[in-house]
Amino acid sequence: MNKPGFSLLEVVLALAILAGALAALGEVMRLGDQNATAAADEARAEMLAESVMSEILVGARALGNVSGAVLPLEDDPQWIVSIAVQSTEYQELVAVQVAVAQQLPPEQQPARCDLVRWMPNPDYLPATEQSQDSSSSSSSSSSSSSSDSGAGDSSGQTGGGQP
Repeated sequence: MNKPGFSLLEVVLALAILAGALAALGEVMRLGDQNATAAADEARAEMLAESVMSEILVGARALGNVSGAVLPLEDDPQWIVSIAVQSTEYQELVAVQVAVAQQLPPEQQPARCDLVRWMPNPDYLPATEQSQDSSSSSSSSSSSSSSDSGAGDSSGQTGGGQP
């Protein structure tokens, strides 16, 4: 007499398929969570790099080379920033590179963001100012030899830009 129902073999096979599917779904969920965390860390790194670059632009942070400074945040792991100022082919511009990264070993793939922005060179003097400075120093040195230093200073200030 055949009774309708499942045999023990069919039940075991169905449970094995269910367990395999649940394991695959668990792995997909773990990878999704890992990628979401990585994306959030990358967004945080980008926000911090933009913030440091903005501080440099407005003058709240000095423009200069910095290597591996820890940002004063309460995050774990900590964030480190490096700033590199490099000359460009244009004298009036410098390239500022801001790199922000999590302080983690490389095998843990720390989040990182590098920004490069060209900005005005703070040490650059335009050609008109350079010519005024050189002509005022030459006129003040020539006039100081023929007269007293007070007259040389006044002639250097008033007629420095004209030949």
